[in-house]
Amino acid sequence: MILLVIFAFSALVIAHEFGHFIVAKRNGIKVYEFGIGFPPKAFGIKRGGTEYTFNWLPLGGFVRLEGEENESKTASSFATKSVWVKTKVLMAGVTMNFAIAWVLLTILCVVGMANIFPFDLPRAGSIQPIAAGPNRLVVYSVNPDSAAKGIGLQNGDEIKRIDGVAPQNEEELRSTTRDRAGKTVDITYVRQGEEITRSAILGSDANKGILGVAALSQQRQRYELWVAPLASLTLMWKTIVVSVPMFFSSIASIFTTAKVNDGLVGPIGIAAAAPQVIQFGWDYFVALIASISLSLAILNSLPIPALDGGRLAVILLRRAGVPLKDHHESWAHTIGFVALMGLGIIVAISDVSRIWR
Repeated sequence: MILLVIFAFSALVIAHEFGHFIVAKRNGIKVYEFGIGFPPKAFGIKRGGTEYTFNWLPLGGFVRLEGEENESKTASSFATKSVWVKTKVLMAGVTMNFAIAWVLLTILCVVGMANIFPFDLPRAGSIQPIAAGPNRLVVYSVNPDSAAKGIGLQNGDEIKRIDGVAPQNEEELRSTTRDRAGKTVDITYVRQGEEITRSAILGSDANKGILGVAALSQQRQRYELWVAPLASLTLMWKTIVVSVPMFFSSIASIFTTAKVNDGLVGPIGIAAAAPQVIQFGWDYFVALIASISLSLAILNSLPIPALDGGRLAVILLRRAGVPLKDHHESWAHTIGFVALMGLGIIVAISDVSRIWR
């Protein structure tokens, strides 16, 4: 599963770079190299003036354009193209990631998905969700040394009945177990389509958890085929509105509290969480990939030096008459790159510490 996440993440990065590549080619910019993975190089094939390389570190990809560092001023150089062409090339990768997220979320909106977002699914005018399945009470956390742990309940299991009572939400679950505290009960749950019944002795201390689980009431919902693309766009917009302030707040928190917020995770944290996510269903995994793609698009759109948005910001500032020299731009992007690498290391350390916690 972790390898699947690494592959998916790499594919999203390669798709991003392919956006830059294809738009650069179509606008007469020479592409020196299109790389799959990162050096050291395993082997390469040269076609049409571009070397297509396959590298040993399978964590994404890259493109090298003529003039991207303003080192060349020929007709085929990125540096000599118009602001409009430069904008298209720089934003092509972002557009690819937005498009992938939109397609994946549209598919989920058509086939049905549980609401895994920190806000309600879109409801506006004709954009209305339709129930795509029965209500399910799904376990998302199991306490150690609990009755639930003793009978093997796991994240993603659906609780069906407790002594014949079918709780519909977490409140009803707690009420049902509270009434039977300290007693032996039959718990029926579903795992990967198989219904299982086990006997368990419930705890007697509500503060420690009588059953010892946290559960979430879920009902998969879908949209009409013609509405789904609009619903997915609305989901993307709502995600952007929530995630951008959260990102900057998390960055600020690193400086003010010397801690990384739980909401800020990197590739290691995502890979570690993936096996748990898939337990809830493949729609969760597809939504995770869509979220990663959307996050890549959002991050690269921000006006941060070394990112696509930062490079575009410099171009627009120059267009507006700000006297920025080539070495100013080079230093800005170098500092931005170092800062991003530092942030990546901090987040990676935080991810590892959470895993071992």
